[in-house]
Amino acid sequence: MPSLAIFNYPVGVHNVFRVNGTDFQNCSKPPLSEALRSGNDKIVLATPGRKWYICGVAKHCANANQKLFINVLPQTQSPGAAPAPSPIYTKFHSSRASKRPFIFW
Repeated sequence: MPSLAIFNYPVGVHNVFRVNGTDFQNCSKPPLSEALRSGNDKIVLATPGRKWYICGVAKHCANANQKLFINVLPQTQSPGAAPAPSPIYTKFHSSRASKRPFIFW
């Protein structure tokens, strides 16, 4: 069963863009038409690999480090395997105190 990333934030204050690794590092955002803006965005993490997300409002990505990297590992099914991990819940928030990105493995 795939994991789920849920982004909860105040509508109009933040948004979510899926970007590539270079855009993640540079906080380069795609066109606004590609933004998720519901305030309760759900993203199914169905395929293994690296996924990068940033907030594209103002300079939230660069100045407040509102960015998220997820490395989705391949699922192995074997007898007696542990259950699938719980969904990943994350919140974009306005905090200049932390300059470290959110990283999940």
